[in-house]
Amino acid sequence: MIIFDSAGKYIESCKDARSKITAIDAIINALLTTAMEAATTGNVMEYDLDTGQTKVKCMYRSPQEVMNAITTMQAIKEHYINTINGRSMHLVDGKNFRLPYYGAGRF
Repeated sequence: MIIFDSAGKYIESCKDARSKITAIDAIINALLTTAMEAATTGNVMEYDLDTGQTKVKCMYRSPQEVMNAITTMQAIKEHYINTINGRSMHLVDGKNFRLPYYGAGRF
């Protein structure tokens, strides 16, 4: 079993972007659980993520730090998703949309 002392090292140990996204999802889930507990108690000391193969332990001082970590992890996850899918925009002409007809006429 591998034990990591930070979430960053756990993510860096993953080989490709898809496995990093999976690791980030596991970290976000653990952070959300910690945030729920912190909301009821008011303070947070640490959270544990145990996947069976790895263990991650991180310490936070306040619920706000946990929420900041979740926001940052979501941004990093979006970065990895964009590296897999690429960033693109699909433009569609407005005339291609079907508008509902309510008896008063079409726009």
